[in-house]
Amino acid sequence: PNPLLKDIPEGSYFYFVHSFYVEPDRPENILRWTSYGRRFCSIACKDNVWGAQFHPERSARPGARLLSNFLKIT
Repeated sequence: PNPLLKDIPEGSYFYFVHSFYVEPDRPENILRWTSYGRRFCSIACKDNVWGAQFHPERSARPGARLLSNFLKIT
């Protein structure tokens, strides 16, 4: 569990537009995987730093919740 994903249902859809992705060196820094053609890291985190491959601002309710969660924990 991570506070960034609080109240976001598993399987929620997020808006992706890029074809590149990050491959963290350490598996413990992978918060979420996404499968689209292949499996890739879509959210990475370490300590108090998070990175997302998708556009939360264009991801309707799940994106709004993610941004709200981010504001609450920062």
